[in-house]
Amino acid sequence: MANRLDVPPRKQFRRVAAWIYAVLNPIIDSLQRELSLLDSGNLTWRSRTNQCEMIRTIQEYVDSTQWPNYQDFLAEHRTSSMTPIFQKHDSNLEKVNTAANAVFIWMVNSRIFLDSFEAALTQYDSQRTSLGRPTESFADTKKDVREEAAQHVINNMPTLPSHYVISAFWNLTGRNLLTLRNAPEFQPLHRSRDKLLETSAKLKMVLESYRLSLSRRYDVPAAPVPGVPFEE
Repeated sequence: MANRLDVPPRKQFRRVAAWIYAVLNPIIDSLQRELSLLDSGNLTWRSRTNQCEMIRTIQEYVDSTQWPNYQDFLAEHRTSSMTPIFQKHDSNLEKVNTAANAVFIWMVNSRIFLDSFEAALTQYDSQRTSLGRPTESFADTKKDVREEAAQHVINNMPTLPSHYVISAFWNLTGRNLLTLRNAPEFQPLHRSRDKLLETSAKLKMVLESYRLSLSRRYDVPAAPVPGVPFEE
């Protein structure tokens, strides 16, 4: 059976423009950022939410005011290959979040991590006076620092910007904890991250190709162009 968009009325290009500008472009842009993060191993995972902060479900990459256009897009493409790959992306993201939470729980309860953290903190305390500026001792907030350090190990952070409270500790000695990423307990997280990276790369290519086909078919620019109206 022919797709109902095979012979569309000319006026339908407005609807297609909404798909491109409000749905496809934001998702493609977000996937590009997601791929960069995944490639570096920075999951932006947060222990307080048990979720990746900047790697989200496909719908969350679309502005909530445009969700009606997103739902319209899904309804029109329900029988295409796009809906399953959207679902696969979100399922793989859920596995990343689950694996990250599991490895976080392992770290904060593991003698290996706890001893390594104490060693890094002791080394930091002995060296921090040589930094030439006031630094935190973390004597009263050790538990919070320990949990934040575990989070940075999960996110593979080689350095932290200065606005992070523990940046001096992390950049001096704390980042040595990143060697724990080689532990067997990290393997499920690495595998789930690799699967999400593969799915996201494929999805981005599919959406870019489909955007090009829509642009050609309906004479809609791939991005809004000032001064180019959509009147007949």
